[in-house]
Amino acid sequence: MKKSQKFLLTILAIIFLGYFIFQTLSKAGVFLSLEPYSEFQENIIKTSPGVEDITVDSETNIAYLSSCERRIPNATGGLFSINLQDSIWIQKDLTSHLNLKEFRPHGISFLNINGKKLLFVISHTETKQDVFRFEISGDSLLYLNKYASTDFTSPNDILAIGENQFFVTNDHDSRIKWKVMMNDFLRIPSGNVVFYDGEKTKIVSQKLTYPNGIALSKEGKKIYVASTLDKTIEVFEPQAQSHYLKSVESFSTKYSPDNIEINRNGDLIVGCHPKLFAFMSHRKSDKNLSPSAVIEIDHENLKSQKTLYLNLGENISGSSVAAPYYLQNQKQNLLVGCVFDGKILDLKNN
Repeated sequence: MKKSQKFLLTILAIIFLGYFIFQTLSKAGVFLSLEPYSEFQENIIKTSPGVEDITVDSETNIAYLSSCERRIPNATGGLFSINLQDSIWIQKDLTSHLNLKEFRPHGISFLNINGKKLLFVISHTETKQDVFRFEISGDSLLYLNKYASTDFTSPNDILAIGENQFFVTNDHDSRIKWKVMMNDFLRIPSGNVVFYDGEKTKIVSQKLTYPNGIALSKEGKKIYVASTLDKTIEVFEPQAQSHYLKSVESFSTKYSPDNIEINRNGDLIVGCHPKLFAFMSHRKSDKNLSPSAVIEIDHENLKSQKTLYLNLGENISGSSVAAPYYLQNQKQNLLVGCVFDGKILDLKNN
């Protein structure tokens, strides 16, 4: 190879590397300038640590919280509930009496089917990943069963669509630390979505970059999957017989998306991480603040996105979910959860 050719290849390699680094920093929010913003009256509610996911039963206005001390590797967690209609909120422990071994809840999914209310929960153990299924009975939980599969490599969030049917996002195809770090740094699309049909699991979408939150559209025809590192939300149409996910659209979000909830209008309410490097630092210590954001996405025009809340981390750091709920005035309120700290944020729309 001639010197001129080597020189040209070197220049091209430097340009490509520079562009890749710029894209990585840009998607991580390094260049974003943030100004706090809120449309709500804010109340900090102390809770058990690491309420990473929240979902609300719209009939009863009972919120279900997935909690675990995620900074401590061997710590176990639990599920809790709060009746949002009570004048004084009390966090009720739903699982300690069940004596579940190595229960470390992560993503949760609420399902009301034929009057039967179910809660599906991802749990991580040292050796495998499980999905627990509970029935909601009054103000307590009845343990039904759990599912395990080699397809559950690194489950993050879950979407239940039937009594024994659900989708799970795997943010990586491995939990080996060096592989996870390499895939994240290089933004390698190693994640996938798995479907359990009541008997077996299968991968129904793959080559996704850190797939995180998953939600079903209000009309039930589309599935939304958040890609945290790509700063996008992927839109799929599940195929009726196979449940394979047909990709129909991908759109960028202003901040890196985490969990997705659907409000009563069918719009997407997304908990976001504006600055991923700050979030990585926050993982190590609660003294390192990480900005939090909530956006609302118009389901009829997915490019129409509105920031509902933005905080630099003082009130809540590392926001992962914003669950909408409605009281007597019928205005949208939000419960914002976070990955590590022992609190949630109640955003009231008076």
